[in-house]
Amino acid sequence: MIVREAMAGARRFKDFRTGTGIAKNLLSSRLKQMVNYGILEKYDAGQHGPRSEYRLTAKGKALAPVMIAVSQWGNQWVYGEGREPVNLVDRKTGKPIAPLHPSSSDGDALDWRDVAMTSGPGASGMMRERFEKLEKLLNTPKPPPQSKET
Repeated sequence: MIVREAMAGARRFKDFRTGTGIAKNLLSSRLKQMVNYGILEKYDAGQHGPRSEYRLTAKGKALAPVMIAVSQWGNQWVYGEGREPVNLVDRKTGKPIAPLHPSSSDGDALDWRDVAMTSGPGASGMMRERFEKLEKLLNTPKPPPQSKET
């Protein structure tokens, strides 16, 4: 919710509080975490004394596709057509943006069944083992169905 509000233009603690309804102590803690994780940066915007504001970092802005996908999912599956709380439109044209879908490196659309998870260079030994077992399971030929003789 905090990232959503930042993407919608919230900058000050009060703006985040109003947009999310999160308790002050919890919001303060979450904003600090987001600064520590490099998602937001805190800066002094006070002209007459200290006044903190928050901005999305490049890391935070990189969450835009995730936020768009979650919003599109919510519009379709939680609210339904005609009851969407937020419309996502192209600023230049005002037209709705297309639904986000995964695609191959060649640009071909992928279904969830076309995507496999494999261990990456930072995977732990346990995770590597888990993916190896899964790969073996998925690549094990299934026995032919047994015929029922009567």
